[in-house]
Amino acid sequence: MNKTEYFEFAENFFSECLETSKKKNADYTGANQDPFSNFRSVEVLGIKTEQGFLTRMMDKMKRISSFVENGQLLVKDESVKDTLQDLANYSCLMSGFIESEKKRESR
Repeated sequence: MNKTEYFEFAENFFSECLETSKKKNADYTGANQDPFSNFRSVEVLGIKTEQGFLTRMMDKMKRISSFVENGQLLVKDESVKDTLQDLANYSCLMSGFIESEKKRESR
């Protein structure tokens, strides 16, 4: 893959991430306008929202690690690319959450 091919791949990858994020956010938050509401739900257990993000990200990291170690994933309806896109989406969501909290605190 050359640079041009990589950036075309990256554009498609992130475009797919955005579409998946929109769909999953609708599934997990329903009509709630807070895009982080499902992540905030851990607070009732005394867990910080950021730790909830990190837990979900670690789940994805462990799955990727299993792929690297074994060269395959047994659950076939989620590819390694899907898992990496979920990780990218969790990173974006956490970044958005942190930014949102900064703005809320500065008011």
